[in-house]
Amino acid sequence: MLQLSANLIIGQGNKRICYQHPGDLHKCIKINRPNKANCPATEEEVRYFKKLLRLKPDLDYAGLCKFYGFEETNLGLGGVFELVRDEDTGEVSGTLDAYLKNGQVAKDPELWGKALQDFRDWVMANTVFANFHHKNICAKKRIDGSVQFIAIDGIGHHDFIPLVDYFRFLAHRKLTRHLKRSHLENLQTMLAAPQR
Repeated sequence: MLQLSANLIIGQGNKRICYQHPGDLHKCIKINRPNKANCPATEEEVRYFKKLLRLKPDLDYAGLCKFYGFEETNLGLGGVFELVRDEDTGEVSGTLDAYLKNGQVAKDPELWGKALQDFRDWVMANTVFANFHHKNICAKKRIDGSVQFIAIDGIGHHDFIPLVDYFRFLAHRKLTRHLKRSHLENLQTMLAAPQR
């Protein structure tokens, strides 16, 4: 059983707390908050990951963190995911939200605009759904100086009849709406997005 403690906390959301995996620097463990013990967020993500891999066995993970399974911890069952780290320093990658707030995106529009376009192209090519809020996207700094956006949370969709998983044109229409709602249409809309 893995032992998790407060000093391993990387980040916290409304439903879950994310811990550094104590045995692997490139993995993290998401645990439900104590007051959200019955929250199905991780299980929903896992179901979507399994369906995604069944439908797309050769999925390229360029824009999505990997899921490794579950592990028992002293705080309960946790979902084990890839922990995105910058290639140049090995540090945990910051979120797009953090880079927008500290002004780095505005300072280098060409770099960040390219990262956004690459992410949008990947999302559309792979028809992968997620909550595209800026806090749910890591901006991984690459060794070549580029930036790569990777969705790390809120993976999947909640369609009762999941037609978007089987009809590409419906998926593209829905993804276009989601990206627009998340202010990820282009660099200008991303920079103009209200900061929360």
